Amino acid sequence: MRDFAFGRAVVAGVDLLRHRPLATLAVALLGAVAAFAGRVTTVVGSHFMVPAFTQSGSVSVINTTTTMVNLLVSLLVISIIAAAVSRGGRIRIGGDELRLFVLSLVVFVPLLVAILAAGVAGVITSTARLEGGWKNGVLFTVVIPGVILGLALTSRLSLAGPMTVRDGRMRFMASWRLTRERSWKIFGVFLVALLMAAVVAGVGGYLLTMTINALKLDISMMYDPSLAVALKAVVKPAVLVNVLFQGLLTGLALVLQIAPSAYIHRQLVGDPVADQAAVFD
Repeated sequence: MRDFAFGRAVVAGVDLLRHRPLATLAVALLGAVAAFAGRVTTVVGSHFMVPAFTQSGSVSVINTTTTMVNLLVSLLVISIIAAAVSRGGRIRIGGDELRLFVLSLVVFVPLLVAILAAGVAGVITSTARLEGGWKNGVLFTVVIPGVILGLALTSRLSLAGPMTVRDGRMRFMASWRLTRERSWKIFGVFLVALLMAAVVAGVGGYLLTMTINALKLDISMMYDPSLAVALKAVVKPAVLVNVLFQGLLTGLALVLQIAPSAYIHRQLVGDPVADQAAVFD
């Protein structure tokens, strides 16, 4: 079976940015769509939540609705970015993106396992008032294994995206089969790429916040009985600039996380060298 270079896989996103900077930045800017959508849903959710504070059921419905909307928008943006990265930075809205969106809903399930594990552990520790060693026991027996399991399953399915784009049809279990003999190596790449993406998003977000504070820009969200008035604050120049850079950081983090899968897929499937050069070089 074909193999791939661990180091090249990890820095595939960096290579893509280095060789095709403008195309890659254009792809990364799609993250601003998710950032802007999150801003809007927060304002809209707050508008309806303030009058509903006395009704716990209504608050839960509003929170669930805004969370689902943000999730769907984020998955759609991720699907478009993933398809573009698989094509070497070419953005094209069509069947590939739709298939990847449906696929992302399925792949999200393993991550949901990790989220649920953390949630269950949080409920246990809060309701049982566990202290000291007991909390650590829950952490090491429930939360950490749940997160590792979710990430491991996601890494096994990570090649489904580029395979779907290449074949023009849904490829799900094919990714599982293709990664079987290189599962630990792919998991390692997945974790390192995830760490790199987290550093870009975290450090970049911190520097962005420091810059905004230094310039004394007002990017706060406001509540107003009139939804139209509240939404006007979303399109203030300072807010839009913040959303743009925040989205760019998110998009770059996604490119760093997604590009290794595209590289690994091409190495394992054995595309011609010229095709690899067209994508990464």
